[in-house]
Amino acid sequence: MAVQITEMQVRQAEARADEADQAKDQAARRLEAAPYSDVVALEHSEAARTAAQQRANAREIRKAFEEQQEEERRRVSRPELEKAAATQIRQAGRDMAARRKVLVEAAEVAQAALVALLDAGTAYNEGVAEHVGVLSAAGLDFGGGDSGGEQTVLGVDRLKVKGQEFDPLDAGAVAVWLLRRVITARLSPHHALGSAFQWVAMELEQGQPDLVRSVSSPLAKQFPEPLRWRMPQVD
Repeated sequence: MAVQITEMQVRQAEARADEADQAKDQAARRLEAAPYSDVVALEHSEAARTAAQQRANAREIRKAFEEQQEEERRRVSRPELEKAAATQIRQAGRDMAARRKVLVEAAEVAQAALVALLDAGTAYNEGVAEHVGVLSAAGLDFGGGDSGGEQTVLGVDRLKVKGQEFDPLDAGAVAVWLLRRVITARLSPHHALGSAFQWVAMELEQGQPDLVRSVSSPLAKQFPEPLRWRMPQVD
């Protein structure tokens, strides 16, 4: 439970601040009378510090008291405010329920599309491995002509068919690459996830250039120009 501040506490804090100000003024007059006294100067410095602390404390208590009163007024008038805004509240409820429904449906579609994408990536890699096995068994290695297949010493399949190369891919990286493209096109070119996924996207673009070229770019929204800090001109 929050501590309740009373008006008496506010008055007492302000009275202490006034007393500290008076003590500071008295110390200032003594310093004027004895400007070369180290003791008087120290007393004046201490009185000034105390006065500043007491005045700042009084201001904080006064501010907290006024905010407390304002909150109490809002709490008392809340039922009347909600009654007056009943139509807007009902409209907000209906509108947000409809928007939530659209959001959930879109999320379901996107999730199903991701499942299809990952399954397609798995099937693609299986196809690469299958044809590498068939062509290498037929005596067609990867580097000897337009068509062939091999598995590297690291276990990576390499397939070439009529001069076109097919390399295994990480379907998860494809999903991340697509997500980054859509985020930067529809939310913001400077979105934090755009930077977070940058290296994954770059690696995929370098490793699967044919795939990247074959997928159309999402329609980009028009965003306002970012604010640019400029050095002030000196005449």
